[in-house]
Amino acid sequence: MEAHKLVLIDAGHAVQNLYLSCGAIGCGTCAIAAYNQELADKLFRLDGEEEFIIYAAPVGIV
Repeated sequence: MEAHKLVLIDAGHAVQNLYLSCGAIGCGTCAIAAYNQELADKLFRLDGEEEFIIYAAPVGIV
């Protein structure tokens, strides 16, 4: 299996656990995969080649 596929699968698992954790403490989250890649990478000072955003999920009080 190629490395990039494993990274994406693991990202999905991490966000699923975030949903479970938020539910346990009374918070909410929402997985976001539709975002402006260039702006997201720039916000976190990532080069967009070797480092880049693949998923986002804010956490807050419901």
